[in-house]
Amino acid sequence: ATILENFEPSLSGGYKKIKGYTKFNTSAVPTSGNIQGISCVSNGYTALVVRNDKYHVVTSSAITQAHSNTATNYAGRTALSGGKVRFAHYNMGAGEKTIIVDGVNSVAYYDGSQSAGSSVTFSDPSHANYSGTVGAKFATVFKNHIVLGKSNTIVIGVIGVDNNFNAGGGALEINVKDQVSGLIVFREQLIVFTKNSIQRITGSATTGTDGFKLSPITNDIGCIKEDTVQEIGGDVLFYAPDGIRSLAATEKIGDFGLEVASKPIKKDIDSLNGTSFDSFVIREKAQYRLMAFNSGYTTGDSEGLIATKFIDQGGTGLNWSTIKGFKSYASDSRYYGVAGSTAELILFANTDGYVYQAEITNGFDSANIRGIYESPYMPIQDPTIRKTFYKMGLYLDPEGAITAKVNIKYDQGKASIIQPNPINIVTTGTGLTYYNVSASTYDSDSYSSDFDKLYNNNIVGSGKTVAIRIEEESTNPPFRLDTAVLEYSV
Repeated sequence: ATILENFEPSLSGGYKKIKGYTKFNTSAVPTSGNIQGISCVSNGYTALVVRNDKYHVVTSSAITQAHSNTATNYAGRTALSGGKVRFAHYNMGAGEKTIIVDGVNSVAYYDGSQSAGSSVTFSDPSHANYSGTVGAKFATVFKNHIVLGKSNTIVIGVIGVDNNFNAGGGALEINVKDQVSGLIVFREQLIVFTKNSIQRITGSATTGTDGFKLSPITNDIGCIKEDTVQEIGGDVLFYAPDGIRSLAATEKIGDFGLEVASKPIKKDIDSLNGTSFDSFVIREKAQYRLMAFNSGYTTGDSEGLIATKFIDQGGTGLNWSTIKGFKSYASDSRYYGVAGSTAELILFANTDGYVYQAEITNGFDSANIRGIYESPYMPIQDPTIRKTFYKMGLYLDPEGAITAKVNIKYDQGKASIIQPNPINIVTTGTGLTYYNVSASTYDSDSYSSDFDKLYNNNIVGSGKTVAIRIEEESTNPPFRLDTAVLEYSV
């Protein structure tokens, strides 16, 4: 493909039109401004959402402010002015909790075992145990320690507790000499991204013979876009100055290889116009999605990239496509894997106050999804010889009705070359109907009927090179592009 918009490289082969999104809750989160942060928390299909510096517990049926406006230590917090809020989950033996950092204040906490209205609490920035957390921007958990990133410092809390970041009381501060832009735990190491370097922390304790140690991976390349660091399929991807890079561990223990994974799509990376960036993973599809957020863009004009991983390590195993129609400022995904339910919850939000759930419908919140595939111009053995084309067999794998248009384009689409009219590919129906499903019908028109997978069409025209362009704009279920067979003579 030379153009692949709202299609994704499929693990089943070919390219598949993407699924869309709908509102996770039909009501907007109260107040105004961007959704500053989303976290899928442990108590089952529940999100912790921040808007206008207030925290809310959001389910598909309810939105509850998670603290009172007079909660202890809340009134004295500094306003974030729309800045991002980030989260890390941990379990120190009393059930899963979530630590919250916002880049300005000291840490806060979410405890899902408490009632929704009082599930978020705030630390005292004047206390010695928390004063070092003021301004923390990133958080993760490493070797049973909570780790925070702030300015050019990594703060490692006391082992086994979530309430002691006092450097004089067993915690540790490490200067990484540059602005921290991301943290991720990868293969028993804590990877620290800055704007100009990538470093790693090894060890298991704040003191002693196995104390934490900082060592460089590279001092020439860093992560320049926050919220783009993600682990997918045994590899870590991040936004570097020259595109999306892969931090792939090599066979040598403790060694790393750095590749520019996005080299084949450099023009698409360079064209992303975002005032900030966001990313999430879809584990069931081995997929990394990068979203460019620009408050001046409409939802329909907002763009991003999809990377599907086909091999275990290295950027060369990524296949890319573009996505248009997702406007995401903050997002999160979590794999629950509950039988009979949504296995993976994928949520995102922007400026309108709604939380959206992705991979759940066939439209962009009821609007059409426009999918475009275009092949390169193919010389078919010899680019100097003209070919006359007669037929095209198009193999598709539909999940529902299709209303697509197929264009055959000759000789780089030159204006001086007569180009054929589009071919309509239309199929209707419901596909297979299963016995004992409440919505099943048993008449001869729909019972156990399957969709066609081969669409034969006569085509006209001639050229030295030929390309195929397929467009489909609808809320129909996804379909997969498999193979096109062209019949021609020289």
